[in-house]
Amino acid sequence: MKSFTTFVLLVLISHLSIAQISQGGVPYSFLNKMESLNTVKVNIDKQDIEENEVNKDCNAMVFAHFLPVNISLRDKRWQTKKTADGTMVYRLALSSENAKAVGAYFSQLFIPRGAQLFVYSPDHQQLIGAFTSFNNKPSALLPTEYIIGDQLIIEYMEPSDVAGEGYFVVDELLHAYRGINTFNDKSGFGSAGACEVNVNCSEGNGKGKQRDAVLRILVKTGSMGTWCSATLINNTSEDQTPYVLTADHCGKNSSEAEHHQWVFYFNYQADGCVNPNVEPVHRTMVGCVEIAASSNTKQLGSDFYLVRLENDIPDSYHPFFVGWNRTGQGSTEGYTIHHPRGDIKKISHYTQPLQDADYQNGMENGFWEVHWSETESGYGVTEGGSSGSPIFDKYGYLIGTLTGGQASCDHQTAPDYYGKFSMHWASNGTEMDEQLSFWLDPINTGQMYLDGLYLGMEEENALSDGLFQAAPNPVTNLLHIHLDQNHQDYQLEIFDISGRSIQNLHHTGNTDLDIPFAGFKKGVYLLKISNSSQMQLAKIIKN
Repeated sequence: MKSFTTFVLLVLISHLSIAQISQGGVPYSFLNKMESLNTVKVNIDKQDIEENEVNKDCNAMVFAHFLPVNISLRDKRWQTKKTADGTMVYRLALSSENAKAVGAYFSQLFIPRGAQLFVYSPDHQQLIGAFTSFNNKPSALLPTEYIIGDQLIIEYMEPSDVAGEGYFVVDELLHAYRGINTFNDKSGFGSAGACEVNVNCSEGNGKGKQRDAVLRILVKTGSMGTWCSATLINNTSEDQTPYVLTADHCGKNSSEAEHHQWVFYFNYQADGCVNPNVEPVHRTMVGCVEIAASSNTKQLGSDFYLVRLENDIPDSYHPFFVGWNRTGQGSTEGYTIHHPRGDIKKISHYTQPLQDADYQNGMENGFWEVHWSETESGYGVTEGGSSGSPIFDKYGYLIGTLTGGQASCDHQTAPDYYGKFSMHWASNGTEMDEQLSFWLDPINTGQMYLDGLYLGMEEENALSDGLFQAAPNPVTNLLHIHLDQNHQDYQLEIFDISGRSIQNLHHTGNTDLDIPFAGFKKGVYLLKISNSSQMQLAKIIKN
């Protein structure tokens, strides 16, 4: 009978909300009876909670506070049990009155080989872990994603052959005081304005790759937890380095240790256009390292912040490394994808040309001014939590990151301001940690555009809908172009590796043409072909 019970439990566990990079497994107490455990209450001072609290240093929306716990593994409040094979099991519950969600933050962490650490909800419906020796880091820090409700349980299992080697301190407890799992509460899941448009509505058709690049970040800054948006971004070596781009004002006040405790959420979105009643499954990663920031020059600049995730991204997250355009040219139309108020992923469109603009104390003409437009499903805008989100041109290239503005569901026509990607590139300072160029063009190609790619894939024409085919590639004398027969009017342009335009022509009518390459020097060229609604790029190699 016990084997059947074990089987049932394992089947049930496979359907729980399990995320964060971990090794899986089942806590001992799920399959074996243990005595009642101790509960440590960690309550927040209600005076610390404000209805519309923002981090005054960076104007980011606060949804949680971190409360001191400071309980080590050697503390006598742990419930312990020694199993028949000598494994020691440690269990402890933490609760915080009126919390919408709670999360455990560990420090001084060392897990020996074979030991396992779990965090789960009292009803076993949320399970995070097992964390193992794989999760040991030089920082010795480990945050976990939140558990819905006001209580969580920590369980640590240590085999006899490593007895006494493991150690950690439950350093802090995240107390989320605005809504997490109740739709249309005040912050987090379900809290975005009613005018917002889910990313998988019709407005998101053809934008799935850009959608898969946008992340939600739980930013830890001191005792505050805030939401921001960000983008996974490609670099010219196309080695899938997990670079994430957000706004400087989201991250500039986090310490090095706090960066190790940021939590990144992938695919946090509705499957369709209708708002779901159940929160999406969490697919998370924790920890990052600051790479470059505009404020490293002691000013806001163009407001960019580049970090690198501490681990490689799991294939199952299906992430897209988005492409970019650093020409500094605006766009007549485009969109943003973002997490307003920390909610599920939304999309907002603009149909008026972007304008050069200043914003507060930032760089002169360092921003795009955008006015949002109504679409079939709503009037998407931005809100707190959207900071750091990308703005895309009409071809789907990232050209800026959100700094701020006045747009909201109550002020739909008010402007927003995005720091220009072209200014992020090399205009904030000359040092490596003051610009993007060193990191996003590590092989010094000088490219002005870069396509995106999915994890595990070779380079692809990220924006291609079959607009053209080019062969042979590499080319020696003639490059043959076959154009989509559904269009009759094309603009063709060829750039050298430095981004200099060396040939530009207009083509109508016939769907096939040849371009002479015999007179070109050996090297890599970029072929750009566009019509009134689409653009496609391809790298061409001249033998």
